[in-house]
Amino acid sequence: MVIHVLLLSGFLLASIALVQAVSLRWSISESVLLAAWGFTLGGIYLVSGEAWPALSANFVIPALAPRLPPEAYLWIFLPPLLFQAALSVNVREMLGDAAPILLLAVVAVFVATGVVGGAVRLTGLGPLADGLLLGAMIATTDPSAVLAVFREVGAPERLVRLVEGESLLNDAAAIAIAGVLIAVITGDAANVSATAALRALGVALGGGLLVGALAGRVFAWLLPALGGEGKAEISLSFALPYPLYLFADQMLHVSGVVAVVAAGLVISGLGSTRLSPVNWKHLQLIWEQIAAMAGAAIFLLAAMQIPATLRNAQWIDLVALAVVVVAALAARVVVVFGMLPLLSRLRLTEPVSAAYKRVIAWGGLRGAVTLVLALGLAQDTALPDSTRRFVAILATGFVLVSLIVNGTSLKLLIRRLHLDLLSPQEQALQTKAVQLSSIGVSARVHMAARTFHIPDAIADEACHTFRQSVYVGATVFDIEAALSDRERLVIGLVTLAAKERDLIPQYGSGIITIGNLDAMMRNTDAMIEEARARGRLGYQRAAAKILADTPGMRVARLLYRWLRVQQPYVDALADRFELLMCRRVVLHQLIVFNDQSLTPLLGERLAALLKTILKARIDKAEYGLEDVRQCFGQAADVLERRMLLLYALREGRERVQAMYEDRSISKEIYDSIRRELDAAWKLAVPRAHPDLVPGEADAKAIHTRIDALNVGGAKAHTESSAPAAPVAAPTDTAAQVENAAAEERRPSP
Repeated sequence: MVIHVLLLSGFLLASIALVQAVSLRWSISESVLLAAWGFTLGGIYLVSGEAWPALSANFVIPALAPRLPPEAYLWIFLPPLLFQAALSVNVREMLGDAAPILLLAVVAVFVATGVVGGAVRLTGLGPLADGLLLGAMIATTDPSAVLAVFREVGAPERLVRLVEGESLLNDAAAIAIAGVLIAVITGDAANVSATAALRALGVALGGGLLVGALAGRVFAWLLPALGGEGKAEISLSFALPYPLYLFADQMLHVSGVVAVVAAGLVISGLGSTRLSPVNWKHLQLIWEQIAAMAGAAIFLLAAMQIPATLRNAQWIDLVALAVVVVAALAARVVVVFGMLPLLSRLRLTEPVSAAYKRVIAWGGLRGAVTLVLALGLAQDTALPDSTRRFVAILATGFVLVSLIVNGTSLKLLIRRLHLDLLSPQEQALQTKAVQLSSIGVSARVHMAARTFHIPDAIADEACHTFRQSVYVGATVFDIEAALSDRERLVIGLVTLAAKERDLIPQYGSGIITIGNLDAMMRNTDAMIEEARARGRLGYQRAAAKILADTPGMRVARLLYRWLRVQQPYVDALADRFELLMCRRVVLHQLIVFNDQSLTPLLGERLAALLKTILKARIDKAEYGLEDVRQCFGQAADVLERRMLLLYALREGRERVQAMYEDRSISKEIYDSIRRELDAAWKLAVPRAHPDLVPGEADAKAIHTRIDALNVGGAKAHTESSAPAAPVAAPTDTAAQVENAAAEERRPSP
């Protein structure tokens, strides 16, 4: 058995490498190639078994027909696939489209199950239970083929997010429904009634969600304790999906699929603030490779069983397949065009365009999960033979139709709907970005030409060819004429908030607390959403929210004011001090980014306004820091020294590592210095507890200043909640711009 598994593993990996290379070379969908190759291998298995039985028994069967129990396919392949898919999702960005994603991922599965089951029953093709089981199995969508097409044609980001979110969550719902239906068909007394089945489904989904969320929280809590050791962090991530899946499924009898997905989503939201940016990226890359191999392997294994499954097919099965295809498409159309608009009418989400709906309805391709469910069901002897044959044949046929018909026509549909084209705003930015890059490219090419003693005429020709290849026109492009001031301002604010989100994690690893990192990351996501929806006022309102008191701060202040319990208040003020210090330095980095990157792209006038907005945020952070310093007096120097020491130690560690990578120092010297720096880091991480300024009068003054700050924050929030007026272009004179800057920087009373 072990030898057979090893032979199969080697064969699968070699086949996957070949398919991926061919897919890249000829721009053919990897899923379609895997299905074709697997179908071919399955045919070879059938022919060799009849023509050359001895050869088949010794060589072909071990490679193409492993004897695994039905549930083994789910246990082996699903956990890494689902965990990686959840890990790669930006949970905060997906929350804005949570309503349509849940509709497509959960409600659509129930609708597809019911419509397909009803169609099978009404046409007399089979019993209702078999039709419902088939409907649940083909309700799962495979994102790999769809997203590959999206990446190739450049589909809009929101469309990608909707399809990716649907495919991530609908596997869990479909597998849970299929499990309940299998229990009903096999005569499990606990699930034979509709009420009991729904109750079991609710327990499976809700229990899996709770267990997975708890496991993800525990995992995120353990990560900082590993000391930033990347290998340990990756090893710990490997230890989570399989035990969690089996523990939830086999011991708690809740959905292991939901548990793995929930854990991955929690880690996706918390991991970036608990790991260094390099280690977080490395962990995601490793899991991406693992999931790519697991997904290709499961698809290939399942596709190899297609010839054997379809060998027993009859002409009536073609009729049944046609009915199922029509019913499944009708169910998807009902959800996308009938239910999805209701969400926007109820103001639960932004409207989804008609073009998006068409692509979502047509692009719900089925793939690996449907095939592996059919493969496992075909070997489940607890089910009646008729059910096994009916569901396995039709599910397999449905996947083939989906890949061949929908998969090959999806790219054409996207182009016919012009979803592969950039918006006018994006086209304008693209043209400006390409022109700016061409200037730098031209300078570098001429420098390289001089280095290699190549004539300038050849360098000019190369630069001309480059400009033609990226469609850079000869005329000067004016972005201020192409985009309105408000459009450019929104683009700049969203870009600044996204850049701020990228900068924040570099102050982790103990420099500031994880709670502060999480708070700032949530705040940047809020700034992005508010800037897109309400422009400048929304951005400023979201940015100001982080200055408001937290519930913990209010409780700690009350304890100090009335009971003279000092420590909680000291800790809360120290947290606030660290947050504002980090926020201020990140804002200064954003000013540099604005000057160097956004000024050439958006124009000097817009960049000046963006700089004014950033300086106003810096002044408010300074105002808050001054209040905290007043509370601590000279003891605030303790917090500042700690932060600078930690920053110095981390910079020293990075520079020593760079010297080792450049071979400037040996491994022995590098290890010795790193041990010293690690020891110093451990001593510096514990935070000292400075005392508050003593004296009743001082305490009253402190409370007065803090209350004034809170009133100012509330006033700013109230003012920014007013209806957004059209954003005026920063076309004023220099004096007017300075007046606007002074108004922005003026602290609230």
